[in-house]
Order: sequence, then structure tokens, then C-alpha cells
Amino acid sequence: MHKQYSKVVTSSQASAGQYEPGGYATQVQHRLNMTQREDVLKFEQGRIKALQEERLHIQKKTFTKWMNSFLQKARMEVEDLFTDLADGRKLLKLLEIISGEKLAKPNTGRMRVHKIENVNKSLAFLHTKVRLESIGAEDIVDGNPRLILGLIWTIILRFQIQEIEIDVDEENESSEKKSAKDALLLWCQRKTNGYPGVHIQDFTASWRSGLGFNALIQSQRTERFASRS
Repeated sequence: MHKQYSKVVTSSQASAGQYEPGGYATQVQHRLNMTQREDVLKFEQGRIKALQEERLHIQKKTFTKWMNSFLQKARMEVEDLFTDLADGRKLLKLLEIISGEKLAKPNTGRMRVHKIENVNKSLAFLHTKVRLESIGAEDIVDGNPRLILGLIWTIILRFQIQEIEIDVDEENESSEKKSAKDALLLWCQRKTNGYPGVHIQDFTASWRSGLGFNALIQSQRTERFASRS
């Protein structure tokens, strides 16, 4: 009759096994590393989302202020940029004021079809002035944040800062017209010069804080006030 012996694993043997390739300690460390990577990824994703939301909030606030600087002439006001343009009336009025042209009268109905009709009138007018892509009346009526901000920025570029031509004297005393983009950038730099924290170098990162837009709005208000006095 054979005797059966149970294998006894000493604590020293168990400890040694933990540090062997594929051992328990290695697996635990691997899981910890995976958890840490996931935590870092979640943190970065949250940080990016927070920055995007902050940028959206700044742009929304700045563009709202810009619109109201014109709409006050018609005793109108935008409180929420993403909802107050839905019926198309304030957008039509803004375009009338900033362009100096008479646009079609808005439909006073409150149904969705009436709102879409009004916004389409604004977009039809804009199509005669600028190239619009990937935006429809439904986007404005439904309050699409990204497309609404893009539309207002297009209006600013076309009507607030339009047809800028700056002659630059070269060393040979010849004069050349800068490209529209370079001229616009130079114009923005001149208008915002002297405002604390504003350093316009491009049309992307330099505007993210919202200070550049605020400086432009303030400079335009100052010029309009000076012209009336």
C-alpha cells in the first residue's frame, strides 16, 4: 500500500514564486499599472472636456455681447445665444442692422415651420454675401452650439471686419496689398493693441480665452462713441 504525501509549500517558496515571471506579484503589478493608466486616461478625457466646455462658454458669452451691441439699436436683446435665435427674428434684425440692407419681414408665427422659414430668410441673404457650408435652418432652430457659433463668427468676419486692405511700404518704396487673411490679422492686432492679456498671433489659439473678442468689441464701441461726439 502506497502512502500519499501532501505537498507542503513553505512561506519562502511562496514568496519566491511571487516574483517569478508570471507570478502573483507580477500579475498584481500589471493590474495596478492598467488601473493607473485607465485613471490617467479618464482624468485627461475629463480635463479635455472641461476645457472644451469652458471655451464654448467663453465664445457664447462673447458672441452674445457682440450681438447685443447691435441689437440694442432695435431694443432687442439676446440672453441665451443657443435658444434666442431659434425663431429667426433676432438673426434677421442683426443682419439688417449690420449690413444696412432691408431684409424680408419675419413670419410672426410660433410654429416650428415659421421659425425655419425665418432662419432660411437669413441664410438666403448670407448666401449672397459669403459661402456657407454644412449649416441649415434646422441647426439654428434646434440650437446646435457648434454651428451657431460658427455662423456668428462668419457674420463677424464678413460684416464687422470686411474688405480690409492695408498697404505696406517695402524698402524699395513699392506698395503691395497684403492677403485678406494677413490684413485681417494685422487689423485685429492694431485694434486690440494695449489691452491687457491680449496678444493676437493667429485665428485659433489667440482667441480661446475670449479676451481678444472682448477687446475688439470694446474698441468698436469706443470708435462709435467717438464718431457720435
